[in-house]
Amino acid sequence: MITDPIKTNFLYRFDCGGNIRAFSSIAEIQPYNGEDYLYAGISHTPPTFSEEPEDAEIDVSMKDTNTVAALWVLGPPAYPVIVDIFNYDRDADAATHDYHGWIVRPNFELDRSIVSFHCKTLWHFFERESMSDSLSALSRFSIYDPRSGIDLNTLRTGISVTALNDERDVLTVTGITQPDDWFKGGLIIAPDRDMRTILQHTTESGNKKLYLNAAFPQFTLDVGFTADIYPGDDLSYSQWSVKFDAQTNNGENHGGWPFMPNVDPAMRGVI
Repeated sequence: MITDPIKTNFLYRFDCGGNIRAFSSIAEIQPYNGEDYLYAGISHTPPTFSEEPEDAEIDVSMKDTNTVAALWVLGPPAYPVIVDIFNYDRDADAATHDYHGWIVRPNFELDRSIVSFHCKTLWHFFERESMSDSLSALSRFSIYDPRSGIDLNTLRTGISVTALNDERDVLTVTGITQPDDWFKGGLIIAPDRDMRTILQHTTESGNKKLYLNAAFPQFTLDVGFTADIYPGDDLSYSQWSVKFDAQTNNGENHGGWPFMPNVDPAMRGVI
């Protein structure tokens, strides 16, 4: 017996920092509002509603190979991911906007290759690192964390190695114009991407020296080699507002103690 085709299906639109990813729950490309919604094995729980806006929650589930799921493989993205769900009537080419919220945390079910995203219409600040009801998430992340939104190329300084000590863990270099200790606690990356932590950055007898936590092999870094170095971050507001002022808008993007961020001190609604 031939039955009528499904007339309605759900459309899922994810705004990933301005990059739109659109999916449909039906096995064909579904055009809507000037965008193509690609088929994906995707579903969601019924929204929960109450007088408290933060309780308007759903779970959106998809395969862990989905491009949205891939954003969380190396940790939460630096931008909020906004979720819109539409109930779409294919015959009428009309949709009901069922849900508008954002992803606050993922749950990867490795045994099923599924990821379930918990979404809210209001995002508590302490949930942004997927640690609900825990003030520990207020602790700052490093400037090198992708969530800081910093373009690391703006922090890179190219150097050349002119000498090494016998233990090969103290380098004399050229190319540094920054004051002493600017790179203390930072990184040095050799041409083959091998890296070490910079314990100390000094000027001795007019020469710039870098003291490292461990030696580089000769084939990795030697006299005449070039390398990239990155400044240290002591996780303080003063460094973000002064040392990294250009990258953080004078510290505006700082995310924790002893200051709350200028944006979203407690919670905010979906943009």
